[in-house]
Amino acid sequence: MSHRLIQLGMALFMLISMAVLPGWLAAAGGEVRWLLEYLPWVLLGAAGLVSFVYGLKKLSFMVMVCLGAYALIRNDLQVPLPQGDTELKFWGLCLIAPLLVFLYDKLPERWLLSGYYLSALMVALLPSGLFYHYLSSDPAGTHQMLAGWFEPLGGYPAPWLALLLMGLYFAICALSQNRRQDKGDSAALLCLMALALTSFNFDVPGISSLMFTCLGVLLLVVLVLHSYRLAFYDLLTGVRNRRSLDSRLKGVSGRYQVAMVDIDHFKSFNDTFGHDVGDDVLRLVAQRLSKVGAGGTVYRYGGEEFTIVFPSRDRKRCLEALEAIRLTIADYPFYVRDKQPSGPVRRRRREAKPKTPPQTITVSMGLAQARFDDANAEAVIKRADEALYQAKEAGRNCIRADATPSRRPARRRAMA
Repeated sequence: MSHRLIQLGMALFMLISMAVLPGWLAAAGGEVRWLLEYLPWVLLGAAGLVSFVYGLKKLSFMVMVCLGAYALIRNDLQVPLPQGDTELKFWGLCLIAPLLVFLYDKLPERWLLSGYYLSALMVALLPSGLFYHYLSSDPAGTHQMLAGWFEPLGGYPAPWLALLLMGLYFAICALSQNRRQDKGDSAALLCLMALALTSFNFDVPGISSLMFTCLGVLLLVVLVLHSYRLAFYDLLTGVRNRRSLDSRLKGVSGRYQVAMVDIDHFKSFNDTFGHDVGDDVLRLVAQRLSKVGAGGTVYRYGGEEFTIVFPSRDRKRCLEALEAIRLTIADYPFYVRDKQPSGPVRRRRREAKPKTPPQTITVSMGLAQARFDDANAEAVIKRADEALYQAKEAGRNCIRADATPSRRPARRRAMA
């Protein structure tokens, strides 16, 4: 299942929970309500701890924001909004908490190095500190100032203003999610949705406990998926890794074929253009191989080698799928990216230095089919590797296959 579908499923789960669970909670007993009040602390606390251990500092700070929002709701906002400065605190929650989630999601990765915690702390303290400074020094004046701001927008309070801001944050994070597909944007979308559903259904009894419980569960799911990707996917290319291949081939039946794929002259390409460009080549080849037909699944075997497993005995169909991918890679003009700094310096260097012509990337492939007398899958991989070596010897940028296995002999009847 793709990351986009999982993200959509999580969003739908939270919306369904909003539609179904409040009615269930109203009919539930006191023990259930008491448990739901404390579940967000446990679930969000576990998500924050695991994300911190994994080094997902953006996610850990988002969890801290949500825990702070839940603490504010439980301690200060469990009374009617018009009483005292409760209404101002509610607006502070609606405006500042989504802003912090958005800012933490968009912090540059280089901030993950030295000084990140101080910078992240300042990002949180600046808007919160300004708001509570005005709130504590002059609540009436702050209320009057906000009312003046919101008067052209339909009066105070104006819930649709916070909805508009959350919608803007949500749209930007969703676009980033569609482009990058990483766990940070997934967490930001879930946190923003939980805050939005809580803020705009604040009059529903127990809404904060329900939404933040759902958020804690979904963030733990995000972390489980992240652990799965770390274990079974190659971080550089995005395809499945050697461990995933070994797991796939354990106990597999004889109806499969294995192709070994190697990038031609990859070492000399690395030496000429550098390892960063070599990584780009690996990503490009992995992306093209992932589109192979005949039901093939791509794995990174190691270095510049990839493995494709076809769950089929149809030799012709597998060869046609490999040939189509080989031609696609060979016909693609690969341009070496300019690593120079941006701005006038880059323009001057670009004018002084001629552009590198597009490079041609080719791959060699070897295909082997499982046989009835194979002791294990390693025997199939070995024959595919031998066929790959034959393709290299034949001049590269071609496909070679092992001999077609003979049909398994029928069992002889036992003699009387």
